[in-house]
Amino acid sequence: MWKVRDDEPKHAFLWDKETKKKNVYGHSIEKTNDDSPLRNQSLNINGDSSIGENPNRYKQHGFYFNADNCIGCHACESACSEKNDVPDHIAFRSVGFVEGGSYPNYQRLNLSMACNHCDDPVCLKGCPTRAYTKFAEYGAVLQDPDICFGCGYCTWVCPYNAPQLDPVKGQVSKCNMCVDRLEVGLQPACVAACLGNALDFGVIENVPDDREQAKVSIPGFPDPEITHPNIRFQQTKDTQRDMTRPDGMPIKYHKQDNGEFKSVVDTDKHSSKKYWGMQKLLHSHENAHAIFTLCSQAAMGATLWVIAAQLLNLGAVKSTSGNGMIPMIAMLLALLTYGLIKLNLHLGKPQFFYRGYYNLRWSPVSREIAGVTLFVIGLMMMLFVEITGLKIFEYVAYGVTIIGFALG
Repeated sequence: MWKVRDDEPKHAFLWDKETKKKNVYGHSIEKTNDDSPLRNQSLNINGDSSIGENPNRYKQHGFYFNADNCIGCHACESACSEKNDVPDHIAFRSVGFVEGGSYPNYQRLNLSMACNHCDDPVCLKGCPTRAYTKFAEYGAVLQDPDICFGCGYCTWVCPYNAPQLDPVKGQVSKCNMCVDRLEVGLQPACVAACLGNALDFGVIENVPDDREQAKVSIPGFPDPEITHPNIRFQQTKDTQRDMTRPDGMPIKYHKQDNGEFKSVVDTDKHSSKKYWGMQKLLHSHENAHAIFTLCSQAAMGATLWVIAAQLLNLGAVKSTSGNGMIPMIAMLLALLTYGLIKLNLHLGKPQFFYRGYYNLRWSPVSREIAGVTLFVIGLMMMLFVEITGLKIFEYVAYGVTIIGFALG
């Protein structure tokens, strides 16, 4: 639990009093019923079993960002990194910007972004190891780096770049909403450190004092319908018709007649030449995925051809050891095994590969792993049938292989 200082400034404390019942997406802000067994449970922060006395402990909290006030000082980044002991090569909170116009009418709009602890978190659904949990306490989406095996899939699917893959530790970590501070009535460290009074925090849909708006999106922010993020914005200053990103992403934000911004393709960037080559491709962290995809597709395609030929009784392929079926299946197994080994070794913690089966209900990665596993088992059964001549298992082997192909 966080220790409150005697001289803690007033602005560092949570300010919520009255709260609403539903958010703008129609979801309940109250995360549990009064008689829920989830209530009165300790978060066991750093071994501390005490329970916070925040009256809004079981209500969805979120950030409030006033783009009119942000000066781009990065104090929120520094406070977050210092409080959470974040290494230099990753950041739980980042300040970016979009820009528009030209001198003398140039405009820059800053945006401070961290995890938005969404109502429908795609990181939680996508993670094959179930390292993510959405807690009843504050509606926080928390991630356990010790469970994570470092595949990085959550970093792909999160539209806000919140999960951070640490290549040194081989695991993902992210913003934890500073729940240890919330338990003692303090706002997150980034909010308390904001110099321009741009960041605020509280029960979602509660608009802070001296604020006029509670938008769900501003220029530079992804479509909120993807995850229903728990962040609200104010941006009253007029902007240029088109606001562009400073990075290489070929997207710009076009203001429509109703004042809302829509993401469109930035043709100026989209038409620019991209310098790609085998050297750049093969030095990517994701080259293991490319190798696995090529190996698995080749193995699956050849295997399905063999099965179809056997079922259709084609003369070119018959179930005898003399025509090369055994070495063919063995070669396909070897090809697929090579791809699997390359894929497994690209994990941050390859020794925990078995955790990839943990989230079969939601994660496409878990289902792909299960499908490829069934396909390998089917191939091994086919090899067993060819070696032993036990035709009674032939159609079972075909069935397992086809199911594995469908899932994988």
